[in-house]
Parts: sequence; C-alpha cells; structure tokens
Amino acid sequence: MPRTIYLDILFCMNFIIDYMILLSVKKFLSLSCRLRRLLLGAAAGGICSFVILLPPLPSGLSLILSLACACFVVGAAFAPLSKIMFFKAAAGFFLVSFGFCGIMMAALSLLSPGSLVIRNGIVYIGLSPIMLVVSSLFCYVIMRVIMRITGSGRPKDIGCTVRIRLCGRSIAFSGRLDTGSSLKEPFSGLPVIVAKRSLFSSLSEMTEQTDKAGNGYTWQEKGMRVIPYSSVGGEGMLYAFHPEGIIIINSGVKRKADAYIALCEDSRISGGEDSVVPFELIT
Repeated sequence: MPRTIYLDILFCMNFIIDYMILLSVKKFLSLSCRLRRLLLGAAAGGICSFVILLPPLPSGLSLILSLACACFVVGAAFAPLSKIMFFKAAAGFFLVSFGFCGIMMAALSLLSPGSLVIRNGIVYIGLSPIMLVVSSLFCYVIMRVIMRITGSGRPKDIGCTVRIRLCGRSIAFSGRLDTGSSLKEPFSGLPVIVAKRSLFSSLSEMTEQTDKAGNGYTWQEKGMRVIPYSSVGGEGMLYAFHPEGIIIINSGVKRKADAYIALCEDSRISGGEDSVVPFELIT
C-alpha cells in the first residue's frame, strides 16, 4: 500500500531525534561539544534520512549505509576526535539510535501503525510536531535513566596523577577527573588542565632556556596563552602554557595526552588535589 512521505516532516523528525541521540552520546562518553556542533550533527542526520527515498536495499548494504551515516553525523558533531574516541562515538550513536527507534516504534505501533514507514534503516513516523517532540523527549528521559542507573559515563576512580615535561624538567602532581570540565584553548581547541599556581613556583627562578633557533626564553614566555573562562563564581582569564609532554595515570593505566595547563589560585581547587583534569583526556 503506497504511503506519502513528507520531506519536511522527515527532516524535522530525524533532526530532533538525532539531536537527542547526540546529546545522549555526549553525556555517555563525557564529550565536550558546543550547542552549534550538536545542531550541525542533527542537521547532518536529517539530511541522511533522505536515503529512505532510495529503492529498498539489501540488508547488508543498508547496514553499511547506516554505519556511514552514523560516522557522518558523529563527525559533524564531535570532530576532531582520536580514532578510538571517534569509533566509540560512532558505535554509541549507532546503538543509541536503535534504542530510540525501538522505544518509539514499540509505543507508536500500538497507537498508529499506519503512520510507520521503515526502509533502508530509516524510520518515518507521520506525527504532529508536538507529538514528535514529546515522544523524542520521552525516549531521551528513558535513556538518561538507564545511564544513571548503570553509572555509564562516569569514571570509577576520579583520582589521577599528571606528569608533564617543561623546559627539560619533569613535574608530577595529583589531579581530579571532572566530566563537567569543558574548558578549551580557543585557538587550538585543545582541552585545558587547571592546576594550582604554586606547583610551578620553583620554576620562576629558572635560568633562561634556549630553543632550537637559539632564541632565549623563560618558561613563562614560551607559548603562554590567555584563556577566558566562565563558571558559577563568575568570569575571568587564566594564563596557560603548552607543555612538552603530558602523561596521565589513572587506575594504574598511563595515557599520553595533549592539553594546555592553566594556572589558577590554589584556593580555587578544593578537595585536596592539585589540578582538575577533563575526563576526555583518559577516554
């Protein structure tokens, strides 16, 4: 029996659903992403939904096409990512989308089975905009409850040790992993570890170093950046530098990381640790 598919409803439906899925993946993997990137990823998902207009494809080809669409949407929302994290994000998007579609299809097939169209891995549901938003929010709440119950996306051990190389010296200090830390260096987009200023007081009297070009510099002058921040306590600026190397040790596992080190007053970091480390650096 032929059914009419409205492209505007198709795009809007998948835009809303994909936004909810990307939001779930972001929370699940503790990814740092701005709202406009999530909207861009959702728009990419809306465009990918047009494959439903193609003739029915073999199941194997349909699966490959669905995986390619998942990679495209994840890339639009979260890139750049490491290869491992990109794989996790794409797999997470693919699996969470199954959960969303399963919940919606189970509920809506009982209410209005005639409005469902499934082709090439894409689901079309002829719903009013209000029902679409409500049903998508319902699915998102269920997924969030599942993640909260299982504790997904939260590190079991939030303590870590940070080792950095700076001007030929090695400095180690304690850190606290924070899934809510989203501070970025604005030019490179690299995450930022916020550390106590006193950790580097011994370097203030270092003799002048020399780089490969023969130019003299002190560590304060080498690559220092000003990073704006906004928190519950207000807004301000932090001075940060890019060390020669970073190793983060968590639960006995060592991981190399690429990040900036921002200096703040000691009183701003509570809990006994010396720094606040973005959770994304160990994923």
